[in-house]
Amino acid sequence: MVGLKRKRDLPGQTEPTAPVIIRPKAGTKAFASGKAIKDALGTASPQAFVSFRQQIVTPHSALPLAINNPTVVIIQHYLDTSPTCEEIFRAWQIGDQTKTEIQAQAAVELLSEIINILTPIPFFRSSVVGLVNKLVSSTEPYTEYLNRLCQSGRRDDVYHGYLLAAAAIAVDPPTANSIGSSTSGRLGMKVWTVLVEGGSVRGIGKQMGMRRRNKEGMVGYGENDPLDKPDIRHLILRTILPLLSTSSFQAHARSILPALYSGLAADPPITVLRVLTSLWDAISGPSVGLNRRTSLVLFHEKSLEHLWQLLSRQDVDQTTGRTVSELSEAFLEEITTVPGQGICFADEGWYPRRIEVDSAIRNQDDGVTTFNGGVGHSRNDDWKKGLHNRILGNVVRKVGNKAVDDGDLVGKWLTKVFEACPELIAGYWAHSALAVEPRLNARWVATMAYIGRIISLPPPGLHTFRQPAPPGSNASITPYRANPPATAVVIESILPSPLTKSHIMKGLQHTDGLVQHVTAITLARGLQKLSLVQDLLLTIEKEVEATPSTSQENPWIRARKDLEMEARKRIPELSVIIAFAQKAATMAPPEPETDAELALASKSAMLTEIALRIFGLCNKTIPSLAAEMKFDVGRLLVSASSASAERRARRDAREGSVISDSGSVASVGTMGTAGMGGGFGQARGDVEGFEALSQLHVLQLLGEVKDWNWMNKAAGSQYTYLYHILLLNLSTRQPVTSAKTVALLKHLLVPTLLFEHDPSELSIWLEALPKASDRSSGPMLLAQQIHLLSFLDDCFRRAIKLPYRYLEDSFGIVPGYFDYTRSNQMISPVLMAIIEQLGAKTIGQLISTEAAGVVLVYMRRIILGLIGKSKDFQFLQAVVGKFEEMLEKAKEAGQARSGLMGVVQGMKNDLALVQGIKISKEAQGLNPEDHHLKEEEDWYARSFEQTCLSLATTEREEPQVINDQLRATFICRANDAVIIRRANFLLSAFSPKKGLFASPEIRRCALSLLNEALGRVSDKLNSTQLKSAIFENGSVKKLYLSDNGDDYRQELNGLILHLKETIPGDFSHGETFVLELIDLLKSDKKAKETKRVLSLLGPWSCFIGTGPATKALKALVKRADTISADLNSSSFETISSIVMATQDPSYVVSHLKELIRLKCLSAAVELAKSAAVSRDERHKLASLSVKKGTIRDLIATKEDSAYELITILASASKDIASTVLTVLSKDETIVNQQRMIPTLDILLDLSSDNKLDVLPLAVSVLTTSSFESEVKSAIRIVTRVSKRDPEQVIQAIQKITLADYRLSVARLTESLSTLGGEETQAAVKHLLDLGLQYAVRICSKMDGLTIEELAILSSINNSIDGADTVPTDVQLAEPVITAVIQDRLEVEEAVQFATNLATRVDMKASFIRQQLQAILASSTYNRCIDSSCPASIRLAYVKLLHALFVASTYVSCQPNFIEPLVLLYRGTLAESDRLVLNMFQLFEGYRKLSVSSVLKYWSASGVVSTGNRSFDALSSLDPQRVFATCQAYPLRRTLKGTGGNDAKPEDGESLYDPVFVMSLLTYTMCEGNITGLDWVEILRSNVLGLTICGLSSRDKDIRSVAAYALAKAYSLILKKPFYERNQLLYTLRLLRHSIETSSSRLPSLTTLFFAHAIRSLANPSHFLYPLTSRFLLQRPVFDPNDTPMLYGMLYASGDGWKRERGWMIRFLKEGIRSEADWRIVRRRKVWSLLATLFSTSLDPAFRRSVLQIMESMISIPAATRSLVLRDGFIVWLANQWTNITLRQAKSNSKGTKAQTWEKDEKFVILKLIENVCVNMIPVEIERVKEGKEIGNWVGHIEIFFKRVLNFDIDFDRLEILSRILFRISSIPQNKSLSNLLILLIDQIQIVPNPSTKTISYLFNAGLNVRLQDLKIDSKVKIAIEEIGWRAEKGDAGINLSEWVKRERRLIEWDI
Repeated sequence: MVGLKRKRDLPGQTEPTAPVIIRPKAGTKAFASGKAIKDALGTASPQAFVSFRQQIVTPHSALPLAINNPTVVIIQHYLDTSPTCEEIFRAWQIGDQTKTEIQAQAAVELLSEIINILTPIPFFRSSVVGLVNKLVSSTEPYTEYLNRLCQSGRRDDVYHGYLLAAAAIAVDPPTANSIGSSTSGRLGMKVWTVLVEGGSVRGIGKQMGMRRRNKEGMVGYGENDPLDKPDIRHLILRTILPLLSTSSFQAHARSILPALYSGLAADPPITVLRVLTSLWDAISGPSVGLNRRTSLVLFHEKSLEHLWQLLSRQDVDQTTGRTVSELSEAFLEEITTVPGQGICFADEGWYPRRIEVDSAIRNQDDGVTTFNGGVGHSRNDDWKKGLHNRILGNVVRKVGNKAVDDGDLVGKWLTKVFEACPELIAGYWAHSALAVEPRLNARWVATMAYIGRIISLPPPGLHTFRQPAPPGSNASITPYRANPPATAVVIESILPSPLTKSHIMKGLQHTDGLVQHVTAITLARGLQKLSLVQDLLLTIEKEVEATPSTSQENPWIRARKDLEMEARKRIPELSVIIAFAQKAATMAPPEPETDAELALASKSAMLTEIALRIFGLCNKTIPSLAAEMKFDVGRLLVSASSASAERRARRDAREGSVISDSGSVASVGTMGTAGMGGGFGQARGDVEGFEALSQLHVLQLLGEVKDWNWMNKAAGSQYTYLYHILLLNLSTRQPVTSAKTVALLKHLLVPTLLFEHDPSELSIWLEALPKASDRSSGPMLLAQQIHLLSFLDDCFRRAIKLPYRYLEDSFGIVPGYFDYTRSNQMISPVLMAIIEQLGAKTIGQLISTEAAGVVLVYMRRIILGLIGKSKDFQFLQAVVGKFEEMLEKAKEAGQARSGLMGVVQGMKNDLALVQGIKISKEAQGLNPEDHHLKEEEDWYARSFEQTCLSLATTEREEPQVINDQLRATFICRANDAVIIRRANFLLSAFSPKKGLFASPEIRRCALSLLNEALGRVSDKLNSTQLKSAIFENGSVKKLYLSDNGDDYRQELNGLILHLKETIPGDFSHGETFVLELIDLLKSDKKAKETKRVLSLLGPWSCFIGTGPATKALKALVKRADTISADLNSSSFETISSIVMATQDPSYVVSHLKELIRLKCLSAAVELAKSAAVSRDERHKLASLSVKKGTIRDLIATKEDSAYELITILASASKDIASTVLTVLSKDETIVNQQRMIPTLDILLDLSSDNKLDVLPLAVSVLTTSSFESEVKSAIRIVTRVSKRDPEQVIQAIQKITLADYRLSVARLTESLSTLGGEETQAAVKHLLDLGLQYAVRICSKMDGLTIEELAILSSINNSIDGADTVPTDVQLAEPVITAVIQDRLEVEEAVQFATNLATRVDMKASFIRQQLQAILASSTYNRCIDSSCPASIRLAYVKLLHALFVASTYVSCQPNFIEPLVLLYRGTLAESDRLVLNMFQLFEGYRKLSVSSVLKYWSASGVVSTGNRSFDALSSLDPQRVFATCQAYPLRRTLKGTGGNDAKPEDGESLYDPVFVMSLLTYTMCEGNITGLDWVEILRSNVLGLTICGLSSRDKDIRSVAAYALAKAYSLILKKPFYERNQLLYTLRLLRHSIETSSSRLPSLTTLFFAHAIRSLANPSHFLYPLTSRFLLQRPVFDPNDTPMLYGMLYASGDGWKRERGWMIRFLKEGIRSEADWRIVRRRKVWSLLATLFSTSLDPAFRRSVLQIMESMISIPAATRSLVLRDGFIVWLANQWTNITLRQAKSNSKGTKAQTWEKDEKFVILKLIENVCVNMIPVEIERVKEGKEIGNWVGHIEIFFKRVLNFDIDFDRLEILSRILFRISSIPQNKSLSNLLILLIDQIQIVPNPSTKTISYLFNAGLNVRLQDLKIDSKVKIAIEEIGWRAEKGDAGINLSEWVKRERRLIEWDI
């Protein structure tokens, strides 16, 4: 037996055992060897085929088999003897020829089984592929046999045919991810092609219904895999499922897919899973566009109908454990509910789709047609024309009322569809057939729930209301649309039309509560959605800043009102809702007891809650509806029959002794109960559940109702609504209800005079109220609340009626206390009303002692809270005195009022404790706690002030714990106003020594809280106010300025961090402390306190001004010797800050010795740097001198700052430089220090006898230092020495080894290479050799390249470019190229380096072949053929490939190197594609063979095509891109060569290469098999138009090729009939007769017009077709020297005038390309026509297009001279600039669009002026050299400059004007230069931060100013000095700055 042909076992495989042959079935023969099988099959006996098949038969579910499986082994043995299975194929052939069906079927069945078994095993891949290739070979008859089986009328034949086809396709199935691959899936496509060409595909649809059935005739598959024993349907499914994503299958999908989808209902779950998985794979490929096209082919209305019907199937798939319903649901959601996926396309929300007139040529149309029709109420389906998702629109209509099924699965799916596509909702309702008539059954409830879910969907995103954004732009910043969506569409998403007003009324009035509740919930959802939409529209209104007075002026306001009116028509009247609410509220008894009553109460609560919700939503969304219904909304809060409740409460209170002695309180108020006499009574606090939710609705409604008088008495109650709101706030246990009541109270009280002065004061009054809680509750607390609220209710009523009287009373208590300018310190009039009423009722005995005590305790809390907003305690003490005076009067009147005086004394004690005043002995006998509120403990926990008081009276936890609690509870959760009030309270208690914060720990805690408060305040004004209060506090100042604050220094310094020196107010605070501390420093004559003062001054160092800093520095300098030993590092830092604050470099330099002792050289360096950028300070530094001892002291410090300071001083002053040179020349050890290298670089400029040998030091720096300044200086030194002594440099550089190589050495190489000269060639050669060796090392390492290494590669590359005369060693270059190709093809710098080397060295042929093979086999090649590859990487790769290719055409011009280029080539004008095309041309030139046989496999999609014809490659071109190439035809493109280098790698990618396109056309025509329909396709591809444009090329060879291609096309078109032939031939004849000679060059206007004409011929629906046809057919010849259709279209007056004029403008803009074109337009006075139209038009788009035409004209030198010299073009532009500015200034409003329009036009005008100068200057220079005067156009430029500068100037315009000035400065004897230079330099002082380019242009222009102008005009000299100074300080870039500094230094040093 033959052994297995494999070298090793598979992983995880067990020990090999002897093969066991499966025993065949009885009656069949078993084969033991391959030879036996071959012999048996060779007899062609059907029994042998059956026996062998039964021996190897394997179920599909058992695959794949192991490679050592007996079945696989016996098949392998057979293949060893017969690799091609020739016996099986021969038996099949014999059976077919002899009509022996059994024999043919047995052979096919055996062949299919072998293929099925071997396909999953990779080892047999080649064998199986060979079998299938033989099956589909065109030279074999088996394709015919296969088709004959598939098309047979016998079921068995069809079965065996598709059995084999399915097995063959499974060998190499195409997938969505493999589309475009050169290998994957091609074999499967060949099998499918066989079926298509043989006609078998036509019957697949019918044959797919052939299933296996049981004896009863029913379809049944059981639990097994249906592919184990497949029927014909499953075989066909296995055949076609891998092909779904292919275009070949999609061409026949219409006949196949219906049968596929319709049969899914009867398929087993595993089959459904496989179908859905294949469908998903087909639409999930890498190409989004291909996925979309595939989805449109695979899915349609009927297919989706079959899919959603699967939602009802609950049988489970065993492989996934999921039901068919779940699988189909997930699949449907993915393809229908995700925009951009499947057939769900992103829509525009409620806006219809914009239908374009001609989608094929949409870029040429101006108009857009949209369908704004109905919402689908008619049968004509016009609404569908405006849909983005037309397929889904039809599907949802067909679903109809089936959405409300038992499982609600269809409804959930449709809801998600509507959420993804809101546009479908409006058209759905009319076809939904939903039964919404109210009735009590489950289906109606489900229907209403389904409608409610759709209503509740969120409105479309805000981006859908904006104008469509161009691709690639930010959609969030585009403006909103001019018109809102149609109201009819919007309302259908809110209150759908099936749910009529009648249905809602019936539902609300239904007898059953469930029907009422469901109806109400649906209505509430609609109103809630209406509220969201109204808010959305209001947001858009505000953003567009449109607030007109009438609704007609603003469509968005009108839309909002229309929406409200439409909604009002669809909901019942408010009376119906109120009746529904009243009925719900009175449904249950007041006090339910039985279960039935409790159930009824719950029902009542639910209905009442939804009724109140609807009522509130109606009031919010449709206020007009609520306004017409006179209904007191206060009744919702308090019962209408609350009088009886009040009497009952009064009786209960008296029985419980709630009211004491006098019994003078008439009523304790009402708390209302639900259901009283038709009222609602939602003011109770002891509610929960739905009742609590009802309270929230009522409170929300009360806050939204306008003109509600809350001071009126409630119905049946003696108290106002305010009383009941307050009572609800105090009694509720619900946090949300409490927050709502607080918000309502603020809404009601803050706008009044009571709290208008300080809205935050209201929180003091509310927080002080006694609130019920779980810990504090009961009748006593309730009685106290009633006492207090009844009293406050009276006081608020009086205060609101007489506010000014009480304000005057408050001003009279302490005259002059309040300041009208500081309203936040004023007190509410309610306080005075309380004082008055409490006094009156107490004296008049109208209030009980207990009630009075409650009021006084409450006032004690109020007074404690008011401390934080009072400037001192004077007013509050007066208020307390008023209370004390009141009680004294009561005492004199004989009233006991026991305990009340103790409460007043408590007020005094609180104030005294805060002030730090000792309590008197008389007061100690009074007990402040005689009267207290029952929730006192809760009050202590929630009151910040009381918590602070408790710190001084009780022992608490650790201070840090207290600090954390206070910060978390009272600071972090409070708003700005409350934080400021509490911070002021802390400051008030902070001042006294014996106050609250006398303890150090507590004081530290208070400072931490102040720090936290400063950090939490967000508003700037509030922050400024709090900072002033803190830093102006006397106690805080003392802590900052004395030793007392040492214990709190960390907290105090933390407060300073909140001050910003850039804020004037903060700086003044800091400066105050600075002045105090500097005075202390100056007064410290003996320097004993200097260290302490400096430590105090350190945190304030950023607030030190120039004057104080100078005083402080002088004092420190005087005592430098005394204090330097005692100071620490922080003191030295403070001194450095003082030095920096002086801003006096001269003083600092003159006292360097003292500053060295004070260790602040770093500050001196910074000051010296600042002096270098200040003109005055620089001159002062230049006049200074430094002693030698100072220089030595600086060097002795060995600090980097000292060396840097020496460098700065040496560069600033020649005297200092000479001193430094003297010091260095005497001490050579200093010269050898690397940090001296920048100084030595400067000293080399001195003309001195002291010559320093600095070259060794410079070389050492280059090999060891990493400081940029040192490296730059070293490079300059070496470069300068090389000019003087090259031999010395060569010797020094020869010592550099590979180990020393680094970036600095590479930069030195680059610098030396730019010098040139033979003297340094040896040094450059040595360095380049080291660089190449280093490049090999870094390119070969495993890790990625660092930034420094990339810079090294770039420097070496530049060095090679600069050193042209230095040879590069091949043995060093080749390893670099090898390393780059192997490891660094993804690194652009490395690839560019390798490319440069490849072009400079002569490489061996074997090396070139090896590298070409490596580069084409690399992974980078696969990346570059992908469309997502970055253009820069692709260009670098192609450049290297091209360099290797051209290095040896003998090696590279081989087919194996040419074929991979097909996938790499894209056919565009990009530089990378031009290089690839050049390689094709080199191959043709060297091998004398055409590449057409290769290029016919090319495809514009980037994939390899079938390669049958070149026509396929030609037809794959994008017609839009082809015509875009016609519009921007590259006139300078040559037929051979690569052209120049592009500025950007991606340039030219949007255009095709005309050389390639014409070549494709020529190849196609030479094949000779073009049909008439093919010519139509060529016509539509615009290739003929591009060829015509080639007649305008500047290259003679391209014109010749284009003429040949057109002549060839003309001759072939004559022979092929098609509809457009005659007109096309006529057009080509006109073109031929317009060419004078064979080498003539046609104007671009002519060829572009013919391209347009031929394009419109292919698209007769285009508006241009009748115009061009009429124009051409009216004349026998075409005049190439005339502008076609100029007047007819430029002055068109028909309906399409704007479109025709726009086309002519674009045509002129694209057609004027050469001087010949200019002669044509000049002949017809086109410029004059356009100038007139521009001046009279206000259309920004048209004006911009006219300016673009002028840009095209100005690009032609002859046109420029003509326009400027004859037509006054510059003056016309100046006038247009003035007109644009004046027109904009006269407009009423200057919106964003207007500003953009103005800016764009002015920018184009500036570019026109610049282009004029570019073309005019060379001619003008020649004229001046000939002795002629400067032309007048230069004076016109000066006029234009003045116009621009007189109106407005900005950053960008200034840069363009500077560039123009720089250009005209090259004209000799230019008198305008000086004037313009003065004007622009004046402007750079106005415009903030002009660009570096602006300064550079002006500086270079200033270099060309005439010397006589400098002498005559002082302004010119000043301007030159100003721009020179700006360049020197670095405004024009570092390189120019260094050059100017050195030149200035050389001039000043007379060198």
